[in-house]
Amino acid sequence: RLDEAKMAARAALCFLVLYVCGADARGADASKPHPHQGILQKYERQPPKKYGISVDGIPVERLRSGKPVLKVLSLKSGFKRAVSIQDVPAPPDVVWGRIMDLDNYPKMVEGCTKCAVYRKKRSLSGKQQVWAKYRICAGPFSMEYFIEHTYEPSKNCMTFHLDYERLSEFSDTVGYWYVERVEDGWSRVYYSADSQLPSWVPGFARDKLIQQALRQSTSWVDRHAQRAMGKGGAEPRPLLRRIKQAGAVALALSLKARFLPGVQPLKAPREALRRLLRK
Repeated sequence: RLDEAKMAARAALCFLVLYVCGADARGADASKPHPHQGILQKYERQPPKKYGISVDGIPVERLRSGKPVLKVLSLKSGFKRAVSIQDVPAPPDVVWGRIMDLDNYPKMVEGCTKCAVYRKKRSLSGKQQVWAKYRICAGPFSMEYFIEHTYEPSKNCMTFHLDYERLSEFSDTVGYWYVERVEDGWSRVYYSADSQLPSWVPGFARDKLIQQALRQSTSWVDRHAQRAMGKGGAEPRPLLRRIKQAGAVALALSLKARFLPGVQPLKAPREALRRLLRK
């Protein structure tokens, strides 16, 4: 187990160093199509029970602890998909109001620095389709991608995947939101998303990254739904977040200097570190 822990730590450090050193050249482009029409299995707009997901055996106190409960789905393809479940003290319309407020994601979702809607479509049945360009940042690096969202209020569900008519920096991304009304005016929120990462990222490292993302997936909805209901909701601690980001950048640069002395890093990571420390 110790050897596995060391391997996981080394893989995570390699992942960080490669990104900070600019080892993967990327670029989103709205004028070019994506190289494929989908690799990952897309979600269907259906209740969680259709996926075999239930909260049987999970205490309500745990669902309402302010932290998501994680479950793992085994798909027919052999792929495993993780789902986050969390109870939020607000009715479904308030929860959906936060989830569908894409233009304000940069103000609500940590790590999202841009979410610009560029197309909308609504059907007579009430189905809504929204296309938006995202930019997410983690420390000194960022990724841009284009997403098509489809929300059906009658099904209490929204699914999303890449807009394959435009070139994204992710190879592929698919996701799912489902919100159901529960007692006492609360809502039960289900979320899952899969992303195709670069092939050089080891499987166990990818799983850890996905699990970490899932743990943060529904907390922002909980926080901002509470604020919309006038119940407060603690804001994230920006100073502590910047300290962690600065530490990650500094660690990656020091590892590069020690293990990859012949590789010249991009200027951006060093400038990002200076900006983080100045804030």
